[in-house]
Amino acid sequence: MGLQRDALRGRVAVVTGSTRGLGLAMARQLGRQGATVVVASRSAGDVEAAVEQLRSEGVAASGRRCDTGELADVEALRDEALGLGTLDIWVNNAGASGVFGPTASTPADDFTRVVRTNILGTFHGSRVALPVFLGQGHGDLVNVYGHGDQGPVALQNAYASSKRWVRQFTETLRLESKDTGVRVHGLNPGLVMTDMLGHVTSQPGYEHRLRGLQVVVGLWGQSPDDAARPLLALVTSDTAEFRDLTKTTMVTRGVRNVLAGRLRRANRMPLDVTVLDTR
Repeated sequence: MGLQRDALRGRVAVVTGSTRGLGLAMARQLGRQGATVVVASRSAGDVEAAVEQLRSEGVAASGRRCDTGELADVEALRDEALGLGTLDIWVNNAGASGVFGPTASTPADDFTRVVRTNILGTFHGSRVALPVFLGQGHGDLVNVYGHGDQGPVALQNAYASSKRWVRQFTETLRLESKDTGVRVHGLNPGLVMTDMLGHVTSQPGYEHRLRGLQVVVGLWGQSPDDAARPLLALVTSDTAEFRDLTKTTMVTRGVRNVLAGRLRRANRMPLDVTVLDTR
């Protein structure tokens, strides 16, 4: 059964990292169901452009520049939402990928950047949203998982380990919120064709290992709009988690994408690999 039209009418939803890609698609999906959405990213210009785009599509939207690694920025984002009357949904989507290569030669500042966004950003968003939800006795917190949330991934230790942490953190919040009326969800959208996936930085000597990425995306990748759709089911139900790449999904989508010609060179997602300058 599909969602009733305007199922989120009267609700206010915050989505971090939402001026492009998956985050923007999530904001659009929520807005099309009647929610007022608050978008955010580190670029004030990108926020303004995203708000204008959503409004042109008929979505009630507001926005604020926010570095999720800064608690004060995230608190201000919460206040932006509350200024609209309420806060009902918070999606911790802002994320950063790390340099591809072994941990032993990973630049420390790059590892710190990933931790700051993926771990601290998720904590800050949860920390400011949950007291509001608990105080009013309802609310939906959604944390976005990613590759590595269920186990180790070689040469992607910063990103994969951060997503493993997000999973553990989310499952703990779910236990702590039991019987409060607050719902905590995890969403693993699978492979999403976004700028973050298409632009990769590699340590020298490891860039050749990325050659198969276009084939992998061709088999199992999906558009941001398709990846965002399960969010609606989460925030309108008690479902704890959604995972895109189940075994069934991998087989059916892989066959479908092969038949659709997604693996042909002309149809592959562009891949831009930057080799880290270590001189």
